[in-house]
Amino acid sequence: MESKGTINLEFLIVFFIFLFLSTMVISISIEELTIIEETQNRKDARIVSNDLSGILNEVNIQNEGYSRSYTLPSKINQETYIVKINHSGVYINSHYQITYSKIIPSNKLASKNFILIPGNTYKIINNNESIDIIQLN
Repeated sequence: MESKGTINLEFLIVFFIFLFLSTMVISISIEELTIIEETQNRKDARIVSNDLSGILNEVNIQNEGYSRSYTLPSKINQETYIVKINHSGVYINSHYQITYSKIIPSNKLASKNFILIPGNTYKIINNNESIDIIQLN
């Protein structure tokens, strides 16, 4: 009779150890998936900020009258975002994370701050030694 009780007790101990380890593995997996999702959000925001800074730099080195158009995506990973361009660079605030890309024409922007709205198309123009950003739609 004592051996049955010992076997049941050992089974319960092994079961609880297995349950604890399974819970730990699931918890770590969920945490890693969250980190992967946040990294994807930053990656997509980084792509948009790099595109915009590249266009601003390209327009800056071209002759007067040169322009490029760019359409911002309406959302980044199903989240809204804000684009701000000033003399130091392009900033994107997406999903409570800020992405930054430096631009060369730091003192050539026609305005001190540009706020771009997602989903709209913008024309970036070299106007007589200054860079201007105009919303097209």
